[in-house]
Amino acid sequence: MEEIELTQEEINEINKGIPFVDAKLYWKEGYGWTSQYWEKLYKMGWRMVESEKEPGVFLAVNEKGATILSADSKISLFKLLVNFMVGGG
Repeated sequence: MEEIELTQEEINEINKGIPFVDAKLYWKEGYGWTSQYWEKLYKMGWRMVESEKEPGVFLAVNEKGATILSADSKISLFKLLVNFMVGGG
């Protein structure tokens, strides 16, 4: 999820809404904001990419290249992804 410019205060607010420790965001030197959850997905081939057809829309793409979710920012996409994977809404 690199390329996201947020303050620690903003991350703390985001993390309040994430109920799982593995999904909470943290800063990784040389990379940017990430989480243990995202790193696992990334290793499996998942990516967050900007839509070529709709600039400003970000897509969560699985290891097969299928678009799973979309949102207007990487943080919004990450929140949706966490809720999607844990069966939330």
